[in-house]
Amino acid sequence: MTKGSARRQVVKKEEVSSWIYILLLTAVAILGWVLGKFNFNIGKASLTLAIFAYPFRYFIANIITKKYGYKETMNGISYSACLMLLFMIVASLLGEHNVDYVPVTGEVFAYLASQMINLTIYYYLFMNTNGNKLAILATYIFAMLVDNLISMLFISRMTMVDAFWRTYFVTILIEAIISIILINFDEKKVTPVTKRRRK
Repeated sequence: MTKGSARRQVVKKEEVSSWIYILLLTAVAILGWVLGKFNFNIGKASLTLAIFAYPFRYFIANIITKKYGYKETMNGISYSACLMLLFMIVASLLGEHNVDYVPVTGEVFAYLASQMINLTIYYYLFMNTNGNKLAILATYIFAMLVDNLISMLFISRMTMVDAFWRTYFVTILIEAIISIILINFDEKKVTPVTKRRRK
């Protein structure tokens, strides 16, 4: 086997494995939207089960970043957003409901914006620091602040009342607790594929 053919096989294998992570990211994104249909209350705050899925979207995106690099992750986020949008529209049509494009637009826009924020900051930390947990946690929280604010504003049609902010901050608090658990599995530094290929 020549070096060229061996290299092509390695690249092909890496592309297949990256798609597995991208599909996993898509599945978690869709799961978050589905869980958003189920509500529960904590005190006077009305929450959805989606808050338990949202932190995993950033965690998986960060894994893709460490293994395959910034560009591959950006592509994966774009693909997952398109697939999530398609699923949301088809699911609404099959459920014989009119598609309400305002919250759908907010959900997709919030997902893209928050993922790009998380990815940009996380990639910088990954390439230039030793993986400080507090910095990674701050990245998670900042991304979720943006995500929840945008999606909730679209859902509420840009109307903010006392219940809005109560729900917003309780949501962030719960997601931050989940993120603290997740960053403990984000300790090992994985050399990006783009670096490994140069060796």
